[in-house]
Amino acid sequence: MADRIAVLGAGAVGGMLAVLLAEAGHEVTVLASERTGTAINVGGLTLRSGRYGEIAARVPARPWLTAPVDVLFVAVKAPDLLAALSRVPAGLVDGAAVVPLLNGVDHVPLLRAAYPRADVVPMTVAVEATRVAPGVVEHLSPFADYAITAGDRDVDPGGLLRDAGLDVDTSAPDEATLLWRKLCFLGPFALLTTRAMEPIGPAREAGSTRLDALVEEAVAAATASGATPDGAAVRARLGGMPATMRSSMLKDAEAGAVLELDAIAGPILRAAPDGAPVTRGIVAEIAAAGR
Repeated sequence: MADRIAVLGAGAVGGMLAVLLAEAGHEVTVLASERTGTAINVGGLTLRSGRYGEIAARVPARPWLTAPVDVLFVAVKAPDLLAALSRVPAGLVDGAAVVPLLNGVDHVPLLRAAYPRADVVPMTVAVEATRVAPGVVEHLSPFADYAITAGDRDVDPGGLLRDAGLDVDTSAPDEATLLWRKLCFLGPFALLTTRAMEPIGPAREAGSTRLDALVEEAVAAATASGATPDGAAVRARLGGMPATMRSSMLKDAEAGAVLELDAIAGPILRAAPDGAPVTRGIVAEIAAAGR
């Protein structure tokens, strides 16, 4: 089993993952900014979770990778990806599994070009978690769902996560379906809640027609991109979400942070056969509001 693991990004997803992997006995290094890295080196990483309890882990943080690893989890947001890659010299991940957890689809070819001698293994994650301070993550949802395609690999990232107590789905038949399966759900969820500046419950009530159209356009874009999405499953999932759930894009808008509009909406706008007019209109409204 691989035990040399680096996590690029110490936000909600990366921080939670680093704590659980360290708790499972792996040698984990976090790659983070000077401010966040200093906080982690001084006070450690803390996860507060209804599912996992409160876990404090002593995990070293560095501004860049300094030694080879077996697995690199990439847990930064899409607008930060290019800058973050400067923290990881390509020679230190030769032969390693590079596992991106980003939203969207366009990061995969970028990572394969940046790390041609690594095994880039796309993975998706569905979890509601928030970094409340540098080195402190609150896990807010009862679930922490990861997905990866099945396959024989020298290093099994899905197995690492299962051993750390996370749920891992391997049912996607190919990478396109894996990535678009999440995007067909996340696009409508993120765009509707961010436009409304409300959690999914009130946003869903006020915009049910728009939500249906957003799903339809995302599914059409996915199909045109060679994926095999299940529109009915997406609608059922969106309809069954707890009313208080907030998308990460909504949280970013509330915080005044840069939004992942291109990573989440861009693939839909570029691939939808009809140009995705409802998606396009909502993106325009969010952009015009300065979010």
